[in-house]
Amino acid sequence: MISDSVVRGSSPVKVTPSQDSNKEGIQDETEELERARREKKPFFYCRLVAKYPVKCFVITLSCHIAMVIISGILLATGFNLFPTNFEKLPMELYDIPYRVRDYAWQDKDSYSNKIKRTLSQQVVQERGLFSVFSSIDLFYDTDGGNIFTKANLQRIHNIENDLASSTSYSSVCMTHNDTLACKPFKSVLRYFDGTYKQVSATLDDPNFNNIAAVLYEAFTNNATKEDFQFFLPKGYSLTATHAHGTITRSILRVGCSINGSTKCLADTWKKQALTYLKDGIQTKLKKYVDESTDDFKFYFFCTNLWLSDTLKQAILDMLCAVGSMLFIFCFMLFHTRSFWIAGFAILSILLSFLGTNIIYTGVIDFQYFGFFHILSIFIILGIGADDLFVFYDNWRLTAFSTYPSLAHRLSDAYSKSVLSMFITSLTTAVAFFSSSIFSLLATRSFGIFSGVLVIYNYMSVIIFFPTVITVYHLKFEQWNCPCCRKCKEKEDETTSEKTKTGVTNEVFVIKELELTVEDTKLPKGGTNGSVVNVTVNGNPVSNIKEKSTLSSSYANGIANGKSANLNGHANGFIANGKPSANGTIITSENKNTQDSLVVKALHKKKQKKLTVFFRDYYLRFITNKITRCIAIPVYAVVVAFLAYSASTLQPDNEELQIYKKSHFYTKAQNKELYSFVKNVDDNLVKIYIVWGISEKDRSDCHFSSVDCRGNQVYDSSFNPNPLDNQLALMSFCNSFYSMSPSELSMYKIKTDISGNPEVACFTRDLDTYLKSLSIGGLNLSLPWDSARMLSFMNAQPTYYDPTGFSSYTDWLSIPMQYWMYAGYSGNYTADYGVYNDLFGEEKTTFSKQLKTDNSIYYGNKLKYLAVQVNTTINKRITGYSTGIPLIEKWEKLIENKMKTMPTGVNSAVQLTKQTWHWIYVLKKLADNALLGIVIGVCLAFPILSLSTMNFVIGFLATFSICCTTVCVIGVIPLAGWKLGLLTSLNMCLVVGLAVDFVVHLAEGYTLSLHKDRYNRTLDMLEEMGSSVFSGACTTLGAALFMFAAEIQFFMQFGVFMFCTIGFSLIFSLGLFTLLVGLLGPQNNTGNLKVLFQKCRSRCQRTDSKR
Repeated sequence: MISDSVVRGSSPVKVTPSQDSNKEGIQDETEELERARREKKPFFYCRLVAKYPVKCFVITLSCHIAMVIISGILLATGFNLFPTNFEKLPMELYDIPYRVRDYAWQDKDSYSNKIKRTLSQQVVQERGLFSVFSSIDLFYDTDGGNIFTKANLQRIHNIENDLASSTSYSSVCMTHNDTLACKPFKSVLRYFDGTYKQVSATLDDPNFNNIAAVLYEAFTNNATKEDFQFFLPKGYSLTATHAHGTITRSILRVGCSINGSTKCLADTWKKQALTYLKDGIQTKLKKYVDESTDDFKFYFFCTNLWLSDTLKQAILDMLCAVGSMLFIFCFMLFHTRSFWIAGFAILSILLSFLGTNIIYTGVIDFQYFGFFHILSIFIILGIGADDLFVFYDNWRLTAFSTYPSLAHRLSDAYSKSVLSMFITSLTTAVAFFSSSIFSLLATRSFGIFSGVLVIYNYMSVIIFFPTVITVYHLKFEQWNCPCCRKCKEKEDETTSEKTKTGVTNEVFVIKELELTVEDTKLPKGGTNGSVVNVTVNGNPVSNIKEKSTLSSSYANGIANGKSANLNGHANGFIANGKPSANGTIITSENKNTQDSLVVKALHKKKQKKLTVFFRDYYLRFITNKITRCIAIPVYAVVVAFLAYSASTLQPDNEELQIYKKSHFYTKAQNKELYSFVKNVDDNLVKIYIVWGISEKDRSDCHFSSVDCRGNQVYDSSFNPNPLDNQLALMSFCNSFYSMSPSELSMYKIKTDISGNPEVACFTRDLDTYLKSLSIGGLNLSLPWDSARMLSFMNAQPTYYDPTGFSSYTDWLSIPMQYWMYAGYSGNYTADYGVYNDLFGEEKTTFSKQLKTDNSIYYGNKLKYLAVQVNTTINKRITGYSTGIPLIEKWEKLIENKMKTMPTGVNSAVQLTKQTWHWIYVLKKLADNALLGIVIGVCLAFPILSLSTMNFVIGFLATFSICCTTVCVIGVIPLAGWKLGLLTSLNMCLVVGLAVDFVVHLAEGYTLSLHKDRYNRTLDMLEEMGSSVFSGACTTLGAALFMFAAEIQFFMQFGVFMFCTIGFSLIFSLGLFTLLVGLLGPQNNTGNLKVLFQKCRSRCQRTDSKR
């Protein structure tokens, strides 16, 4: 081998080789093994590419382009090739009952012959109801100061007046029932402007001259104190003479109605309201956000605006992929110095994405493509670039050896890189595929798509990229950019001058020397080829030519598929007819070997600087004793610290935060959750105990359908009409009111100002209403039977025709309908607002039209029935650690109660809208994250051991992966994040992404033909160090673009990618390299083949003895 030791002299001198015959023998053996590997019969595919490079390139490129054509054909035929859905995140769990119960309750009216109860003479007129979806919450924060000052209240007054003066405000505001005028903002200012002056004269101070007295009166007056708490921040201080609070809020109330064009639940009104809000109001809101100061900050939140802005921002953030792509292309261009290679590499990666989508939707038949799938672009850009660097760097390293043909060179580079890329692709794909065993569609589909994408990209690299490299080598490698030609011409002129002076073509090549190599072109008109200007031990030896065409005599061997005619003295042998020190002449038998050494010597110093850095400088640094003594404790401390940090990772009890913490939407949400004494009622969970509805039947749904909820199923045994059943329902409702305070607290049941539980149970309010009626002196209290029903109907001949109702058994339907319509007056009542959605009616053969209103039918059947329980459970901050025990308590409570109920009303279930299900989703995500890491680590060791055929290397590589995983997880708490949706998904991928670099290095170590660990480590760094570092740089650079995203998920994913790749680089090039240099297997230590052969030999000896 060529050493770095320097022998200085005034002329080329001979250096005596080492006298260590054992080392010399090992070196000769290694050189022989290297020569045998280079001369090994090439792979069939490499022979094919070398023989027909252009044809192979065109065919493989056509296969890529075919993906575009196939996609176009599928789209033209109407196939849903891109089933995108960015509005929904399908995180449904169907192996627990709460999602199908929730869907069943949401679709409770999906039956034929349903009765739709509407008020013909509604008192609630146009936009008289409060629209939670479109109303705007306004927050005024002094960041520790006092919001209840005259200046601040005046600023709030000005903001509200300015918003109310918007041209679109009158088209969207909530209106009074009588005048249809806009209702004022729900604001603390209402206690100053005279709105409540009829309650107390103190509550009339429009100029804010007596702030403390007004606020104290509102706080202590029984008529206002409950509503007033809505505006009070935590840590407030109120007396008759002093008022202090750091923050307050108000609500711009948007209205909607029960029916008509502004119906609350209608999508058309939601879209129309969004248009009105964007027309001037949103502009002013953002202006006040931008004008916030340190002593007065303004935030706002509106669900309708938030959804619109989120979709728009998500599309903008996805443009970060374009920046990442450009960065990776530029880095590839810098690394390869070739537009041809970098361009086709990017094209291959992008078309891999398209081909994968055809398999994903056309073959596997997935019908969902969402935000998570977009992230696979970032992942595959990094993986694809890494594979490119591995293959290209191995190809470039083969330029420093001699080969019988181009096919041999290509095959050597192919064999060195294809297995390493296969292992990294396999482990990464397995990590992604491990997500497919989970039941959440969003993560399952993302895992399958990304796993297929990794495999597809691998196939593209090993099939397409060799043709790109070969065509480039044969057609474009000597081509120079026009801007570089002047520099090249100057070099040619310099070389020409030297040639004219008659410099001889002699070279002294000695095994231990210092070489300085400069590669230039021969002068115009000369023989084709390149000239290598060499300085031997400080003395120049010029014009060493490497021909670019095959020599007819094949005298001096073939280098890189081209003849290498290198003339001069080699190790004291005679070349060009000139004697050496010992007078030995190069013969035909040893000429190839000597030329190989010459080529290797000349090219060693021509390797790119990064390769030289890792081979020479970094190797000496990482194997130095001082480095080991310092680095190992440092690594141990870092891993221990981040392992402790990882142990503090807590489940995320909050709902998913879409925007960064610095965004005003996120700040507004956090202020609402944590800064006020009273939570908004819409954040509190409502529990429904439902009869008559069964869980959805999803047997007909496609496995990847986002919108399919299943078939609605009703409980045919439900019958609340028998007297025993009515009494049981009354007892069930009364049981909530008889609960002790400790029981109410245990089940988190909310109480009103009088301490009574807030339970909407129809038997109590219906019975109260019936007792308040005075109709013919009848006793109308519950329970009802046929006689009471007929008496009631006969006493109301204006409405009813009781003919034929003697056999009618759905007795409860008559009084409940009468109650909802307020005696058929058509007036809107509080009971209608609460109970109208809690029970449903179905037409029967007994159904008749009301005499006074043909749109109303009586004599119906109760289809379903529900009891609503208000709780103090905040759905936005309740995690699975506290939520699941609560769910289990409620499930057990209802199950026990149903055991005592008679047939017909003994099959009720408890449910919530989304909350119970989401709590279990959080638990599943946490379990999936842990399981994904365990699967990845458990599979990494056997895969790495089998791929390297050495269990010691497999163990060291797995140890490095574990350290990377621990450190990445440890960063999560340090970043202020918890174990939620985003972090759980990222944790499932960490092992798959962390394995890439260490696998390349492990392969480089085991493929080395040396026996000792030092030279194996040297070969590993020389062949893989540059590729690993370059691959890490591309992914790190691509991840940096994600930091600019406003959407929390994209930004967090970028940070995760950056940390994963960063730690993977540190532990692969750092810890793993250090360990193999210190403990790496030598000779056949840990070799699985040798161990297998020993076991087989022992078994054979045992059998022979028998």
